[in-house]
Amino acid sequence: MDAGTKRVSMMRHLILASAVAVMTTAGMAASQGTRQIDRSGVDRAAWEFTQELNSADAFQAYLDAFPDGLFRDEAQAQLFALRPDLAPQPEPEPEPGPVPEAPRTSLVLVTPTQTTCTVCPRMVQMREGDTVLGSERGGAEGPRTNQTIATFEIAAAEISVGDMRSFEEATGTRTGRSCFIWTPEGRLRSRDGAYWGAPGFDVTEDHPAACVSWDDAMAYVDWLNAEDPRGGWRLVSEAEFEYAARGTLDADYPWPGGLSAICQRVNGAGAESRFRHRNMACDDGTEAPVPAGAFPVNPYGLSHMIGNLWEWTADCWNGSHSGAPSDGAARTTGTCSSRVLRGGSWDDPPENLRVSYRVGIPKTRRQANVGFRVARDLAPER
Repeated sequence: MDAGTKRVSMMRHLILASAVAVMTTAGMAASQGTRQIDRSGVDRAAWEFTQELNSADAFQAYLDAFPDGLFRDEAQAQLFALRPDLAPQPEPEPEPGPVPEAPRTSLVLVTPTQTTCTVCPRMVQMREGDTVLGSERGGAEGPRTNQTIATFEIAAAEISVGDMRSFEEATGTRTGRSCFIWTPEGRLRSRDGAYWGAPGFDVTEDHPAACVSWDDAMAYVDWLNAEDPRGGWRLVSEAEFEYAARGTLDADYPWPGGLSAICQRVNGAGAESRFRHRNMACDDGTEAPVPAGAFPVNPYGLSHMIGNLWEWTADCWNGSHSGAPSDGAARTTGTCSSRVLRGGSWDDPPENLRVSYRVGIPKTRRQANVGFRVARDLAPER
């Protein structure tokens, strides 16, 4: 038995032993007699321990111990995010039927001429599927609207400080050096000289780029299309964003544990923050945005879809989902001087970190809690 196999085997036994111990203790507390261990309870306890370990070996050990477990899909997604070489190759697309798919007129598909792009971010393919946009709370989040989302690619993480530096150096562009940042008193105020490299908190090249306007983000997209002959680069639509952010759970807080686990899953305004609206129930360990991977990825391998930074979408602001396209395309009518933000940020309370929560701000505005990630259409096969 080689060292890697032995390590996974030992971890599998540790996960099972920890889960059984938890369930056995619970059973003894409930009854003085002998109690049969509930397999689903063992599964849940093992998954909680696996998440604490948060390593490729741990997720593999969980899958080995629970091949049909309750959290199999999420374990596979997180394993493949950490070890892309283990991910199965996608099945070939079926031959098109006699009736062509209705065109998505707001999106442009470009036939690829090459697959190498040194400046392009790492992407995750989101397969087509049906979903429901919005929530039953009404207002800006309603009405709930059925959507059929076509296959697309979305960046695994927010565009980083290093990405923006490469963009400016390659194009000679200089984004605006004025941004709304948080003061020590917890007020958002405009400050000249603040920008993605100095957004009012310390950043490295790997931190997400804040203080980027919608127009700045679109300039970055244009650069990717100029650098990559495949083309098809764009901002994600808000319907696509919510589809990807929901993962496999149709819930306000779409991760195991829901609201009670928010500080373990999301970078928001926890008890550690300076804000009056902070969540006093828990501490997430950071008072500012963090690099990709600091918090667990979602079941699709996407980092920080909720929390960390608000993210620009392609959509014009509309006060509800009434009239939204049913194919997931961006809305190009409404108040287009403002654009939709999704996902919430490091300075937001739990209410704003729900998957369906949405706001709109002027597209020229730069804020220390706003960034973006890119999307890409899949080019048609020849």
